[in-house]
Amino acid sequence: MTRPVWIAPASLPQDLRPLHPDPLMHALLARRLGAASAETVSDFLDQRPRPAPDPLLLPGMPEAIERIARALRAGESIGIFGDYDTDGVTAAAVLTLALRQASSGAQPVAVRLPLRSEGYGLSVAGVNDLADAGATLLIAVDCGSKDHDAVAAARSRGIDVIILDHHRITGDLPRDAIVASAQNLPDSAYRSLAAAGLAYLLATALAQQGFDTGAGQGTEPTGLLDLTMIGLVGDVSTLIGFNRALVRDGLRTLRGTPRVGLRALSDGAGIDLEKITSTEVAFQISPRLNAPGRLDDPRPAYELLIARDERAARRYAPEIERANQQRKILHGRILHEIDEILARSPDLLKRRVLIFSGHNWDAGILGLVASKLTERFDRPVIVLKIADGVAHGSARSVPGFDVTSTLTASARLLTRHGGHERAAGLALPVGNVEALDAALQVAIANSDAPAPGPPRLEIEANLEAPRLKMETLRLIQTLGPFGEGNPAPLLRIVDAPLRDYMVMGRERQHLKLHIGRGVNAVDAVMWNGADRSRELIGAGSVDLVGTLEANQWQGTTRLQVRLADFTSSKG
Repeated sequence: MTRPVWIAPASLPQDLRPLHPDPLMHALLARRLGAASAETVSDFLDQRPRPAPDPLLLPGMPEAIERIARALRAGESIGIFGDYDTDGVTAAAVLTLALRQASSGAQPVAVRLPLRSEGYGLSVAGVNDLADAGATLLIAVDCGSKDHDAVAAARSRGIDVIILDHHRITGDLPRDAIVASAQNLPDSAYRSLAAAGLAYLLATALAQQGFDTGAGQGTEPTGLLDLTMIGLVGDVSTLIGFNRALVRDGLRTLRGTPRVGLRALSDGAGIDLEKITSTEVAFQISPRLNAPGRLDDPRPAYELLIARDERAARRYAPEIERANQQRKILHGRILHEIDEILARSPDLLKRRVLIFSGHNWDAGILGLVASKLTERFDRPVIVLKIADGVAHGSARSVPGFDVTSTLTASARLLTRHGGHERAAGLALPVGNVEALDAALQVAIANSDAPAPGPPRLEIEANLEAPRLKMETLRLIQTLGPFGEGNPAPLLRIVDAPLRDYMVMGRERQHLKLHIGRGVNAVDAVMWNGADRSRELIGAGSVDLVGTLEANQWQGTTRLQVRLADFTSSKG
């Protein structure tokens, strides 16, 4: 295993005014906010609930709200088309609950979510299903901005279309549709909002128009913030600006008044919703809601989120848990096959972009595999399933290489593509894969992406071993919620006394160090690090790099260090 490189914290200007009375917090704030004003620091640390940003500043939202309001007042039938991932499912649930409340239960008349086997996007089949259900207005959320044929099919059946999408727009917008998207305005502050965030803005805008979308007429429907938060975290939205406030307030909503579906899901997974963090949402809640759609049908996740009673929730939660376990098995199987490919052809790792393909791989798992391999090999990765002469799958990228723009430059080789700077989906004839590979190698050589190297640990601050206390963690948590764009601080702890260590886990794959002295003794855990236990033989103290977290066990909460790396102290 390649050992990571420790990158020391950047020096702070000596004349920088104190940003916080605690030296550690001063250092963390300075490296995140720079020479910020007192007002900026106070706002960043302010934990009070925030009102939603003005929804009518989103390009296309005024027109969308006018059309939906007209439909609600006239009793028209509204249909929703969503997507199969966590963001798409939560966005569809937000719209469903808002419209249900605004129409006294009459709307929406139908909600259509795509099967994974149908492919991404608003489909003609989905349009026809909603038309057959009587819809005269269709809201496509988390998709639609590239689906010209489906929009045309809707219009041919007398259905108006509203598109609520956050994906990169690389061509002309569908004709005869209202498109509410920050991508229409390059400098929009709303560009980082995922579909669930856009759905929440729509529900807020309807409330401002006099409809009750969950909290009374004219009142922001903050009860929907839990679903909004899960969608934003699940889509790996950057947790700064508007997103940070929505996620922080959504966590508060989830902890305080969890809906029956999320309570059933968390009970089955052993998650304590009263103390849940954004990290637990990212690694425990979101993957479970994603799992049914990855296997094919996202409907169980959607039904769980809109469940009104315990019976419905208890029906869908076990189904989702089974899907999540199956997802893990399929994920491991594909990774194993790719490891075998690399063992046979190690020269592949000389390439700056890696492309893997297989005939029997499950399409819904490819994005997860690409993400894992991108992290492992520090370079863009595309994973493709081959079927009937077509290669389709997912791409994940690294900073400095805009994968969606790069695919757009090679659009002549593709039959379909779309996504974000760091993630995309694509399809192309099998015969074009080699040409795409060559084009990507040229593109990354001319990009700002750094050459692959060993993992880099960007240390944000040093922490003295005596400060390994819950009070320190509580201070650090005021910088949260943590996630993309606002990570949990990576700290270096020098010369921490090593009391003992052990391997643990069902397969004895993890490593636990017991560090510190007396009441300051804490556990430091390196997941899947058991093979490094031999490095600790004879060590009296260790230097650590990791993040602080709360470990809850049998009703007790204790501080724990999640280790990224360690080394024996040099004296």
